[in-house]
Order: sequence, then C-alpha cells, then structure tokens
Amino acid sequence: MARRSGKVTIHDIAHALGLNASTVSRALADNPVVSQKTRELVQRKAEELNYQPNHMAAALRRGRSNILGVVIPAIDQAFFGAVIRGIEERAEEDNYRIIVSQTYDSYERERTMIRTLRRAQVDGVIISSAKDPNPDPSFYHQLIEDGFPLHFFDSMPVGVEAPAVVIDDEAGGYAATQLLIDAGYRRIAHFRGPQDFHIYRDRYRGYLRAMAEANLSVPAGYVIDIVSHFDSGEQGFAELWRVPEKPEAIFSTSDYTAAGCMRAARQLGIRVPEELAVVGFSNEPFATIVSPQLTSVDQRCHDMGRAVAERLLRQLRGEGAEDELRHVLEPVVMVRESAPVRRKGR
Repeated sequence: MARRSGKVTIHDIAHALGLNASTVSRALADNPVVSQKTRELVQRKAEELNYQPNHMAAALRRGRSNILGVVIPAIDQAFFGAVIRGIEERAEEDNYRIIVSQTYDSYERERTMIRTLRRAQVDGVIISSAKDPNPDPSFYHQLIEDGFPLHFFDSMPVGVEAPAVVIDDEAGGYAATQLLIDAGYRRIAHFRGPQDFHIYRDRYRGYLRAMAEANLSVPAGYVIDIVSHFDSGEQGFAELWRVPEKPEAIFSTSDYTAAGCMRAARQLGIRVPEELAVVGFSNEPFATIVSPQLTSVDQRCHDMGRAVAERLLRQLRGEGAEDELRHVLEPVVMVRESAPVRRKGR
C-alpha cells in the first residue's frame, strides 16, 4: 500500500486497517480492552509502516516520561563516565532511562541544556555544575521554586540549596596528607586547584589541617597553583623544585597533575617514591597503569551515581522528605607504589 510521505501517525494505521484511531491507540498501548487478535494486528501494521510513537505526547498524558536528564561538564572524563554508569544502573532498576548532555564547563550551555531537557519532559535532572567562578544562582532558585526535581552531585553553584551527593573533599585532602605524615614524611608540598571552586578549596583545607595537627610548617613555595592537566603537573614540579629546601612528598589535588609531576621527576633522575612520594586525587583509571602506580584518593564515583539517582527516584515516588539535603560520601585512599604506607629507611 502506498502511503504518504512524512511521519506515520495512528490515523495512518487506522486507515490501513479500517479501524478507528482510538482503537489503534489502545492496541498500541497493549490495553486489554482491545482483543488480543486486534492488538497483534495493529502492532504488526505499526511495525510494517515504521510507526514511531510520540513519547513526549504520551509523557504529557501520563504526567511522567520515565526519563531522567543528566548534565555534566564532559563525558570523556573517567570520573563522569563512572558516575553515569551508577546513575543508569540505578535508574534502570526502576524502569527509567537517561539522557546525557554536556556543558563543556560553560554555565550558559548548562542553562540551555536544562531548559532543553525540561522541554523534552524529563521527570528530573541530575547535574554536576560547570566550574564557572561566577554562576547566577537565580536560575536554579527559580527551578526549585517551580518544584522541578533537581539533584546535584560533585559540584554545585554557590548560594544554591538543593539535594546533592558529594564526596567529603576536605576529609580526602586530610587523609592523603595524613598518609604521608604517618609514613614518616615531613616536608610535604601541595598542588592545589583553583580556589574559586569548593572541591579544590576543601582539599587544600584538608592538607592544611593535617599539617597543622602534626605541627608541620608549610614553607614558602610549597603550595603551587595548578589546573587539572598533565602539563600543569610538569610546570608545577619545575616551579616547586626551585625552592631552597626540596620537599620529600607532594599531595596533588588531581591525578593528572600528580602523573605529570612524576614524569617531570623521572626526567631529572628523581626516583618515586624513594626520593619523592606522590599522592593524587580522583583515582583515575590510569593510576594503576603509570609506573610507579599512583596512590590516590578514590572519589567513589559509581557509588555517587547510584546514590544521587536513588535520591531523585525517591523524590519522584513522593518519598525522601526526611532525607538530609546533602549526602556526603567518605573518600578512600588507594595506597599504591608512589606513596607507601611506610617510608623506606624509617
């Protein structure tokens, strides 16, 4: 049968079978009001005509789409890939699907992505906010005031009070530094990330707290500002190695800069960990591939994804009203070769 060009509708199926549109609609929804024979007939014809249902219209009728939006800075980062895996696993357990959007750390794109997902009738959005030093919290205030289900993980704008799942970054910074102190290191430097962002600020606070509690000083030049990149680690190491009294260990706020630092040290013939211990943060997949293997703070990405999805699903079910606004996961230090638990020679 010749059929007109354009998207096939239930009216096309009805016309082809000599049925009315309401019968076809019920048959496609597998409604038992329609006989099994007619349902099978309609579904075969729909497949033959390549009928694609309008999920947005169906979502409007039902009041839900069973789709969650996920907004992240970049999907090619291992951290976000692992979080998405956790979100998707938990969502599928409740028959939900996810749509993932990337912001490339642009606040303007972040707002655009959320608006787009709302127009697509997602039931709620999970987001790790762009690392923009000057976001406008009013956009999120309006979403929350409208009652739109919005849950954050890892990073959220300053001034926004919304459900969130985060790692205790200060505890992670403290644990990483304390590991070095307990191993016998005393001259411990720190590669710190941009202090406009709370995750890096908290890791730095953890470092300072551990040093203060151990009555260890932080000499001038021992704190190097970096960005999360291999090259930044090499540059930071070159800057650090100009100080008169060389450090015995480095705690880096990023695995990338930690790996770059180890590469720069190796080029100068400095042995890790025999002459310089290094600890990173994030537990990136390459941490077990580099040589020596990198000691790092695990952010529990998969657990974070499952936890934030669980909390959003609970809200959508009308539960979780008594849940704490911020759910904090405790980090775990993964001890490997670059920073042993006991310094050699001690």
